[in-house]
Amino acid sequence: MTKEKALKEEKEWDKYWTKKKTASQEIYRYFASFYRKFLIKRSLNYFLEKEFKKGASLLHAGSGSGQVDEDVRKLFEITALDISSEALKLYKYYNGQNSKILKASIFDIPAADSSFDGIYNLGVHEHFTGSENQQIFKEFRRVLRPDGKIVLFWPPKYGLTVNVLNSVHFVLNDILKTKIRLHPGEISLIENKKQVENLLKDCGFRLTRFYFGPKDAFTQCVVVAKKSTKN
Repeated sequence: MTKEKALKEEKEWDKYWTKKKTASQEIYRYFASFYRKFLIKRSLNYFLEKEFKKGASLLHAGSGSGQVDEDVRKLFEITALDISSEALKLYKYYNGQNSKILKASIFDIPAADSSFDGIYNLGVHEHFTGSENQQIFKEFRRVLRPDGKIVLFWPPKYGLTVNVLNSVHFVLNDILKTKIRLHPGEISLIENKKQVENLLKDCGFRLTRFYFGPKDAFTQCVVVAKKSTKN
């Protein structure tokens, strides 16, 4: 990612995480917060506890407000990374001022090789192109220890929230002509398991679990992959 694009991304996400002014955006913000805290958080707890030992060093790469981290912070050593300073302010608000944070891009993580046991995030990779995600995964691989894993919550085209939000945007913009976008564009939604498997393989990962089901109300694909011994 170029410096110009990184700066644009930072401004866009800072704008997303600051207080919204329109009624529709305020309503979206409320429901997004409810969804994170009462639905996604439980699913995240389940998969991280399945995949990592207690006390593991984990990087939340693209942490946002970190509302989902309340429980897992008690089990793991969490470092929150985000490009948005506004998001990290919220992260500390929800998780405590002593939270370990890194303000940086996931394309260029300020950590030494083999620093973390695992990396996880929620709703990040759909915002990047295929080639950008390749760069991201190679950077993930660099900072992971030899037996490290990634756990990604990545929405598919057929996910419930994707279809609901598409309908809402259609009403707001095509019918009401409001020109409102409730979140940054989702340009790389998952199409199928094979697509993800091939992408990860090209970046030095082996897919070990691919879940889509009722744990998060059919909204996200949970992608678990292990760092391959061969690059």
